Amino acid sequence: MIDRPRKPQQTRRQHPRVDLRMSAEVRTQRSVFTATTRDLSEGGVGISAEYPLEEGSEVVLGLFLVLDDVESDTPPLWVKARVAWAAETDEHRHNAGVRFEVITDDQRKWLRQVLATILPPAAGRRG
Repeated sequence: MIDRPRKPQQTRRQHPRVDLRMSAEVRTQRSVFTATTRDLSEGGVGISAEYPLEEGSEVVLGLFLVLDDVESDTPPLWVKARVAWAAETDEHRHNAGVRFEVITDDQRKWLRQVLATILPPAAGRRG
């Protein structure tokens, strides 16, 4: 699979990433499509989709919590975001790193609750 090259900026992450598969709806200026998350943090999300995203473009993401392959009753998180990077895979899928642009306290609470259900109690708290 072709993936984005590692860049020095990755060492400056503000928030730890957690591998997490969720359903996502991506809304761009031109289209609406579904995607799957690859990972999630309080600062952004990695996604995989059938359609490409343009680096620097603004999107609105809907993240839907899925437990045991069933969509949860938890309302989805809708957040404005910007595509930080994008790459096509060998399987003709499109991966992208998306940074949350505008996030409210309620949205941050949603993210923290989801991440807390995934992370073991001591994970992510190391200095």
